[in-house]
Amino acid sequence: MAKYKIVFTDYYYADNKVELQVLSQLGDVEIVDCTKIVPGGIKDADLLIPYVKDADAVVVQFANMSKEVINTMRYCKIIVRYAIGVDVIDVAAAHSRGITVSNVPDYCIEEVSDTAVAHILNLYRSISRSNTLVHDRAWSLSAIQPLKRLRDATVGLVGFGHIARRTAEKLRELTAHILAYDPYITDTQSYDWVEFVGLDTLLSRSDVVSIHAPLTKDTKHMIGEREFSLMKDGTYIVNTSRGGLIDEKALIAALDEGKIRGAGLDVLDTPDSAYSDSPLMQYSDRVFVTQHLGWYSEASIIELKQKVARNIVARLVNGKALYEVK
Repeated sequence: MAKYKIVFTDYYYADNKVELQVLSQLGDVEIVDCTKIVPGGIKDADLLIPYVKDADAVVVQFANMSKEVINTMRYCKIIVRYAIGVDVIDVAAAHSRGITVSNVPDYCIEEVSDTAVAHILNLYRSISRSNTLVHDRAWSLSAIQPLKRLRDATVGLVGFGHIARRTAEKLRELTAHILAYDPYITDTQSYDWVEFVGLDTLLSRSDVVSIHAPLTKDTKHMIGEREFSLMKDGTYIVNTSRGGLIDEKALIAALDEGKIRGAGLDVLDTPDSAYSDSPLMQYSDRVFVTQHLGWYSEASIIELKQKVARNIVARLVNGKALYEVK
């Protein structure tokens, strides 16, 4: 009998060879790869139970690790997600059974912060809009006016974790004033060039709002009708975090009213495969949507895979994962 049973519920990568190489440190291990059972893996809670109920460790990407699933897991020490966010895992249920919930909070900091800055620059310099006009033989500066200097703008960062901090560092050379809101920040002295303010103040003073908060039950639709009403007319908004942070009906209303001049969105409040069906697509001249690519580079994937597996090894061997979600 194997010393440990490790279940991969689902993933959309070509394979899990990088992870298995790291996990080989554990010796005799039973690996259950649900993508070999069902293409794409098993995400449905009811179907997962037979595979995870006797697992020592579970690796998930989009599978629903609900309370009902977790309560059947008799031996599990760790659930680790291929991501920064852990919104597919009932963290409280896991903790109540002594199960560590683990993520990889630092694998794509450069990529996501680059994407946030790229969206801001695209909005301010009207790169995508201008490209479309040129390809349509509709060369017209008036169609992209007004163009304002980013250097004169106030950028507001909602959330100030690893990615937002790196975004701020990159924006420091591009804009004169950076605001940040994060109710959990404790070290502000290291960023004395950032002004920390309340959310309402940030929204009312910013020329561009960039969202970097985690998605939880408390932050769902944290940017909604009330929040848009606080913004200046003609504000830009960027979201490279989670689509559910923005109430998209309220965003559409804000676009129609001119409260929001443009949006750069790497995430929508809909499954990735349904982006093209979003009502936001009708605003193609003002809403620029990328295909949830912010996290992606070849280097970041390898780093993610290695750290997912290292979390498991550390928890099973030493009793503490590299990263633990409290």
